[in-house]
Amino acid sequence: MVPDWPSFYEATKGREPRPLLPRALAAWGDRPAGVAVDLGAGDGTETFALLAAGWHVSAVDSSPAAASLMRERVAPAHAANLEIQTVPIEAATLPAIDLVYAGYSLPFVPPAAFPATWTRIRGALRPGAIVAANLFGPHDTWADDPTMNFQDRGAVEGLLDGLDVIDLQESEEDGSAVTGPKHWHVIEFVARRPTDG
Repeated sequence: MVPDWPSFYEATKGREPRPLLPRALAAWGDRPAGVAVDLGAGDGTETFALLAAGWHVSAVDSSPAAASLMRERVAPAHAANLEIQTVPIEAATLPAIDLVYAGYSLPFVPPAAFPATWTRIRGALRPGAIVAANLFGPHDTWADDPTMNFQDRGAVEGLLDGLDVIDLQESEEDGSAVTGPKHWHVIEFVARRPTDG
């Protein structure tokens, strides 16, 4: 599937940050904000929420339209704390990270590239870092798309092995996407790299 990202950004503009981000920030707690990476940053809604909370953010998105939107909308006071990478997630340069947010973006990493991409993300986590992501399960409408990756619950638990799992939820529901009706099968999590590992 090749999404029409500019149309998606137009259809979803003005939305609130997705609920997973506040859960990730709650898991971070009252520690000083550090370096965050927003994988699949899109229109920048979550990136701007992180910037407003004092984070330095590397926003990664392959769509030039996303970069343009973020440059247009970033508050001048936050611009110095924003880095934009217009590359696919699997090609991103990852700094040492305190918080990773991947809102419905990791499923679009090609299946052959996903294992190495996940290994790189885990390897970039500083001790105590938070990682939060939505993944798609095998019952999702799009699960027959060979360009995307899908994980069942057991696979997700394997991805999180060695991390402290703070929140792991699986849901299925009929709904809609910008492309039309859709059955959503989502597995999402918030996890922390142990401080001693």
